[in-house]
Amino acid sequence: MNNNEDQVSSQELNEVKLKLGLLEKDVQMTGNLLVKVSESIEKIQEMNLNLIKMLSIHEQRHSQHEKVESELKEDIKELHSRISTQNKQLNDRIDLLEHHVTTRLDALRVDLLQHKKQEFPDDKHNNNSLISKIENLNEWRWMVIGGIILAAWFIGELDILGKLFK
Repeated sequence: MNNNEDQVSSQELNEVKLKLGLLEKDVQMTGNLLVKVSESIEKIQEMNLNLIKMLSIHEQRHSQHEKVESELKEDIKELHSRISTQNKQLNDRIDLLEHHVTTRLDALRVDLLQHKKQEFPDDKHNNNSLISKIENLNEWRWMVIGGIILAAWFIGELDILGKLFK
């Protein structure tokens, strides 16, 4: 039985060696996996730091943008206020100038009427004679224009100029 025991033990020994070899291979693979997992964790940590830096920069830019936007809104409000004030002042000046010009024209009209009354106190019909003279000149003007048009038509019909230059 000794031989049998040696065989069994030899067989068991081979099985144990096989299992031991498999276990060693598993340990080696697990070690390799752990190295890869460790490297992956390091890369993830680096990426995480980069993301944190990017977020920090983004937040700074965002806060700067909000600050600039706020300043621009304040500037726009100030400009609007200035424009409104200038517009009101300009309108007031225009109204004052218009009033001044109107007052001055009215004063000139009154002065002219007073001067005319002083210079021609009995000449109530002077306006009528002046108007009739203007109407008379108007009639003559239209007559002269009509005569010129008639002469131009007549010359065009006779073609005197065409005969002269042939």
